[in-house]
Amino acid sequence: MLWLLLVLAAGWAGSAQAQRNVSLTAASTNQNAIVIGWQAQSATPVGDTVLMPQFQVQRSADLMVWSPFGDLLSATNGQNLTFTDTTATMGFYRVNSIIDEEYAEFDNLVLDNGELQFADFFGASFFGASVKNASLGNANLEATDLRSANLTGTDLTGADLFGVNAFQTTFDSGSMAEADARFGDFEAASMFNVDLTDSDFSSAVLTGADLDYAVFNGMQLDTNTVMDAKHRLIWQVVNQGAVNAVLTNEDLSFATLSNVSFNGAKLNGSTLFGSFLDGTDLRGANFTNCNVEFIDFQDAQMDGTTIIGAESRLVWQLLTVNFGVGRDLHSAIMSNAYLVGADFTGANLTNAVCTSTLFDDAVFGNANLTGVQCASCQFNSAILTNANLTAANFINADFTSANLLNANTNRANFSGATFSNTIMPDGSIRNF
Repeated sequence: MLWLLLVLAAGWAGSAQAQRNVSLTAASTNQNAIVIGWQAQSATPVGDTVLMPQFQVQRSADLMVWSPFGDLLSATNGQNLTFTDTTATMGFYRVNSIIDEEYAEFDNLVLDNGELQFADFFGASFFGASVKNASLGNANLEATDLRSANLTGTDLTGADLFGVNAFQTTFDSGSMAEADARFGDFEAASMFNVDLTDSDFSSAVLTGADLDYAVFNGMQLDTNTVMDAKHRLIWQVVNQGAVNAVLTNEDLSFATLSNVSFNGAKLNGSTLFGSFLDGTDLRGANFTNCNVEFIDFQDAQMDGTTIIGAESRLVWQLLTVNFGVGRDLHSAIMSNAYLVGADFTGANLTNAVCTSTLFDDAVFGNANLTGVQCASCQFNSAILTNANLTAANFINADFTSANLLNANTNRANFSGATFSNTIMPDGSIRNF
């Protein structure tokens, strides 16, 4: 990783803000030398295991070709470092921050939120380590031991994971886009919601890995990749498409299938429970006896040739063609549905049945929800200002960060409901 500092050699003085929040300064001396200064700090935040980089000053005449200048500098955490160029004939300088920890032992240590881009950890051991929300883009983790480590939220974009041992390792909600994971062992790893775009898992082991909601676009597999049948099928659908495909009685649940074409596909008897079908082409697709609960249909294409239940078509309309604004939806059935961000402004939802539906970020301004059945629904960040909630059933509903300003809650049942940072009808903020 580079800490960049550009300095004119002709008597210039100043400073630059670098990565890791380190300030670099430069000043000229009476002898026309340039003095570069900075405070060394750990690549990990306070409270974590200290991991000190080394530093290499580089200089350039044209900002194109950079040459190392001087020796590698080591420092303790917080130490002030200076480097003096007595020749001062070049035009520009920068300081390279280098992490070289080949075969190092980090077992059970904490490196959360570390700035570890381009670090060299070849053959290192991270058994049971916590490396959550760290930046490991383009890092060398070839042949490392990551067993049982926690890398939740960590960015491994472009990282070298060749031959890594990641048995039971957690990568949830992180990125492994463009990573080289060939011959890696990811057995029983948790890769929930991981971006695997353009990664290479040739000859890798993914048996028993949790790949729910993983992004498979451009992910490379080969005949030697060991992967559970469900996720290999999802990978195939994502990367090869599903036009006119026969996918009857298949398990495609909890999958990211965004922008895939299912034009003319037969999905009879299959389950797509909880999957993302946003932007998909569903014209001519057959969903007879298909489990379509909690599917995200936003911006999907349907037409008269799409065979799907009336409730699911209504959900699609609400998400895609803004069908809910001012509509008469009294007694409508919308249970177990994904209606995140739907707009029901001014709609009539009297006595609608919406049990367990996801209404996060949805808008219900001035809507009539009298007698609505919304037990166990999620209204995170939803807007219900001036809505009529008379006699509504909100048992065990979640109103985290929702806005109920001026809503009519007469006789509404909020037993077991969650209020966190919620704006109540009287304008107060409630948390309980």
